[in-house]
Amino acid sequence: MLHRRLVRDYEHRPASAESRVYWAISDVMARRLTGTSALARRDPQQTLGALLARLEVPERQIAVEAEAAHEQIVQLTALLDGLAQAAEHIAITRNTLLELTDEAPLAPAEPAASLPDSPAYQQIMAVFTEADAPLRARNVCEAMDLNPAPNNINNVRIKLKRLTSVRRRSPGGNRFRGTS
Repeated sequence: MLHRRLVRDYEHRPASAESRVYWAISDVMARRLTGTSALARRDPQQTLGALLARLEVPERQIAVEAEAAHEQIVQLTALLDGLAQAAEHIAITRNTLLELTDEAPLAPAEPAASLPDSPAYQQIMAVFTEADAPLRARNVCEAMDLNPAPNNINNVRIKLKRLTSVRRRSPGGNRFRGTS
């Protein structure tokens, strides 16, 4: 038993008993921190100075780890500040764009190209507005309920050429070739 005086109450004053308890606790804590056994403590090399020297190594390691953690905190704080600033810039850009769309004047509408007076041209334009894929002259004939005979296909082809020439002469120009 290491601390025999604590087994029974030999002390006459409570302050003396209290000091013995603190002494025993200090001994147990020093032994746990240094990792030494009770027999090693009785070794003359295990003095208070030797114990304090052994405590310096873990103390330095903890200080190095604390410094590394502090550097990580500084880096993460800088990253967080950068991300917050980027988020603020995006929010400002978003608000600016929303304000611009509210204030944007309407663009002047292009005047519609004038179509020839024949109802066949109106039918052709109706077929193209309903179509969801490119059409050939034969497909336009079939959509207009015309017999797909070569003569009818050629007539539709001629009307399509006239429509494209009307688009080229219109003030807005051709959509695919730029302005004329």
